[in-house]
Amino acid sequence: MRNLLLGDLKLALRDLMNERKTNLHLSGSGKLYAPQLAQKLAEIEKLPDALTGGRPLAQDLAETDEKHDGLGEAVYYQAEAILRLPFASPDLEAKAHRIREAFVPRLNVLRASYATEAAAADKNRTALDTLKDDLAAIAVPAPQNATLLDWATAFVDAGDRLGKLLSDRSLLGSGAVPTQALALRTTTIGLLNRFRAALADEMAHDTSLPRDLDAQVFSFFDELQDTREEAARTGKSTKNELTDKSGAQDEG
Repeated sequence: MRNLLLGDLKLALRDLMNERKTNLHLSGSGKLYAPQLAQKLAEIEKLPDALTGGRPLAQDLAETDEKHDGLGEAVYYQAEAILRLPFASPDLEAKAHRIREAFVPRLNVLRASYATEAAAADKNRTALDTLKDDLAAIAVPAPQNATLLDWATAFVDAGDRLGKLLSDRSLLGSGAVPTQALALRTTTIGLLNRFRAALADEMAHDTSLPRDLDAQVFSFFDELQDTREEAARTGKSTKNELTDKSGAQDEG
């Protein structure tokens, strides 16, 4: 398993803990190692997506910002349309005014930096709760049966996502997470190898266990390992995921 990357480990461990859970717990060694492997999976899943096979941070930031700004414009123009409507009731106008002023008082706030938009999400999260009834009272065309509350919630969620991605990028740039990730990859592979050896010993002693139990438990890891080895033999790119998806390159 020496060639497995963090993304491979995350994928295979998820499969092991879910689709192959019954096979994992057939043996005493499986029951012993299952909690430790679950902990490793949890640690891997806490890492930035860019380190575990997800999209590069620059792409994720750009797409999240586009979604955030588009939703913000939709909220603004929906409120603006009501305010310009000649026959809108005073109550409806008041709702629209409060919503516009709380979330997007001017369109240029959607041209701010990622950090500024992420910081605004905290304030907007409070406004979601305060203006929940106002937002829910205004229907919007999509999706079906949606209200302005759905759009505003998605807008705030996108702002929160920007903040999370910025935090991930700062960690990548510091070098702390790549160092931690390298150690996590090494210890996870070591744990899997010890489990496999223990399972082999147990199967040799306990003939009641299925003779193909090793394959039932480890075949997905082996398949991913074979893919990595084949890529290396044929000269395909096998750059370490901790270097080719760095925060520095994301900036470019």
